[in-house]
Formats: sequence, C-alpha cells, structure tokens
Amino acid sequence: MKKQRKIYTFLLSLLLAFSLLLPGSIVPVEAAGGDMAVHFIDVGQGLAILVQSGGENLLYDGGNRSHADEVVQYLKNQEVETIDYMISSHYDEDHLGGLVKCLDNFEVDHVLGSDYVHTSDLFNTFMNTATANAITVEYPAVGDTYEFGTGSFTVMAPSGISKNSNDNSVVIRLVNGDNSFMFMGDAEETSEQDMISTGMNLDCDVLCLGHHGSASSTSWDLLEASTPSWAVVSCGKGNSYGHPTAETMGKLSDMDIPVFRTDDQGTVIAVSDGSTISWNQEPVSYTH
Repeated sequence: MKKQRKIYTFLLSLLLAFSLLLPGSIVPVEAAGGDMAVHFIDVGQGLAILVQSGGENLLYDGGNRSHADEVVQYLKNQEVETIDYMISSHYDEDHLGGLVKCLDNFEVDHVLGSDYVHTSDLFNTFMNTATANAITVEYPAVGDTYEFGTGSFTVMAPSGISKNSNDNSVVIRLVNGDNSFMFMGDAEETSEQDMISTGMNLDCDVLCLGHHGSASSTSWDLLEASTPSWAVVSCGKGNSYGHPTAETMGKLSDMDIPVFRTDDQGTVIAVSDGSTISWNQEPVSYTH
C-alpha cells in the first residue's frame, strides 16, 4: 500500500538528523515497538544497509575493504552484537569487502549469498572466514521468505546464475506492515526482467537502486512494476563511473520519485512504523 510521499514525524526526524551529526552515528537510532529502522550507510562507492527491527539485525552488503572499519564501528554504535541475517548480494569487492570484518567482529546467525564462484581472493577469504566461524553460507531460492523482526523479507532474485556477476545479485523485498523496501544489489536489466516475468509482487515504498544508479539498471519496466514512493542511491562522491547517471535520474524525475543519495547526504535513515515511513533528511534535487 502506498503512503503519502512526504510524511515527516517531527521529533523522530530531529533525532535522526542529530544522530548523523556525529561520526559513525554515535547516537543509536531505536527501532521501538513495531518500528523497523533501515540505515543506508555511507560507504562511498559501494553498498551497505543495516536493518534493525524487533531486537534483530540484518546486514545487506558491507561496502568495500577500505570502509570495513567504518561499517563495523557504525554497527557497534547502533548497539549491534548479533547479526541475525548477513546477506551478500554478490561477490564484487564494493559490496563484499566489509562483510569479512563483520564476520570477525559480531556473532552471525545466518549468511545468505548467491550460488556462484567468484575468482577473487576476497571471495575465498569471505568463504574461509565463514567456515572458520562455523557458518555455512546458505543459497536461497526465489520466493524463499524469512521472518525478521516485526516483518519479513522475500528473495526476488537471482532466478539463475549468469556470467554477469551483477545479475547474480540476491535481491530482497523487505516488508513491515504496509511498508516495503527493495534492495537490488547490482542487479541489472536482465535480472529485472526475470523478476517481472515471475509475476511476484514487486511493489515497494522504497527502492534502493541497482548498481548505484547505473544506466544498466532501473529500467522503465522495473519502475512501473515497483512504483516506488522513494528511491535511494548509494554511491561515492565524484565517482569515476558517473553514478547515478543522468538517464537514471531523469527517469526518477519523470515519475516524480523523490531521491536520497549517500554521496550528497551521507548515511540516510528511514524508519517504518508499519504504516508510514519517516526520513532523517529531505530528498535531494534530481539535477545534483
């Protein structure tokens, strides 16, 4: 169910804004009662999302190795001790790098990943570190649903394994009451079309754009299938890839979808109470 696009709870917004004035978000953002807090952590040109709900923690990707210490500190500042679900969307360095250090710094109950072999030393280190911590990496299938906190998440992709690492991304749709979020990893248009063809519900309030807002992701078909009320782009300031592209930002502008960007705004936090979603800051300009 879609909610109004501009719902800002005054006191909560003040708390969220204050929490970002300090390095690593020293003030923890509480997800009380039926709340679910979604932290799109600023990790430069990469992706790391922390979700907290009902005393449980989910980490979707961990940014690159150069931001690993920052991710660990951010989680500690949010009073994370156990990661109930660690999800590695795929095994590119800008998504996987920080997860290795998180495996060594937190209790981790479940690790979900994509069922393919990457050729990098980082991939081997990640798998070996999981094994050393007595963790077996699980490979979920499309449609698998997991209870989490006050809600649940469902795996939307990949439906198969591709030679294109990006299209192997584990995509999830996270639900809390009437609110929903989609985390796309680096999924590109081929994966998007596969998701659409399944007929599964892709509707979401918040879409974290695939591949950092690249032109190879966020097709018109996906936007029309998901009809998000907000979009989030995780990318590095002045990155050499030109992410997010003018083409992608133009689509969002044409569909009047407000955008948050970690390169411009730092860590972006959304809090869902199951009915409405509040943000720690206002969306940015499409032409930034």
